[in-house]
Amino acid sequence: MVTIKVGALADSGDLYPFIPLIEGKVKPDGFNLEFEVIPTVQDINELVLKREVDVSVPSAAMYPYIQDYYYIMGNAVASATDGITGMPVLAVNNLKKEDLKNSRLIVHGPNTTAFTLYKLLIGRYSKLVIVRRVLDEMKALGREGDVLVAVHEIKMMYAMKKLGINAVPITSMWDMWKNISNDSPMPMGMVVVNKDLGKDLAIKFKETYEKSKKYAEKHLDEVIPKDVQIMREAQGADLEEEIVRKTIWADIQEYNVPLEQVRRGLETFYRLTEEKAILPKVKEIELI
Repeated sequence: MVTIKVGALADSGDLYPFIPLIEGKVKPDGFNLEFEVIPTVQDINELVLKREVDVSVPSAAMYPYIQDYYYIMGNAVASATDGITGMPVLAVNNLKKEDLKNSRLIVHGPNTTAFTLYKLLIGRYSKLVIVRRVLDEMKALGREGDVLVAVHEIKMMYAMKKLGINAVPITSMWDMWKNISNDSPMPMGMVVVNKDLGKDLAIKFKETYEKSKKYAEKHLDEVIPKDVQIMREAQGADLEEEIVRKTIWADIQEYNVPLEQVRRGLETFYRLTEEKAILPKVKEIELI
């Protein structure tokens, strides 16, 4: 029987669909699953680039580099359609948008969608600071860097408040994105499946993932304690369950955008980033 190696991202919003599979609440039929929890999205981006996992959750910005080797699961593209998860640019001082070009920019990886959107929508910065662990980024704000692209802002704003850090929003990727994209959904992350598994098995995994995702959405009280445990072990972060619940709620909206809108967002994102020579050309968006 085929074993599918899954690299699950240790982030509440991206993790919740996998937890029923990890916990055995939903069982695969005709294949086995082997799970590894990956602490950061940049780690995942590097793993899929080396094709060391069959299924994982890379940044949408990674797809041009892996398009020959992975399918995108159409029911698992995190797409922002409003400002709830709009990737605000945060600072500890009152800066203006025009000040960003002279600022030290903190992002959690060079291949992330957050950094790609910054390059597309803002462009310039004085120095790039890479802090891989999302919840470590805030500690660098004001010390190693002047501004931060906050991907998981619900958790980040909560953690900053606990640390006594007063973050000031300067702008957001969503506010700028919607103006140049004709209100297309803004792609962020995606679940991809290795083409080496074959399309039939990839579709079978997609159907199993969908069952797990729907189970999680209907049984959040079961899922959240496990989510908190995984985050604590992988990230060293002790988050309150209510914060995890709010994070998952926001991501449920992102992971349930209709397929035709998902495709429109991806097409817009890859067209704009290719036109500005930020990402390579995508030959075909292979959604399953």
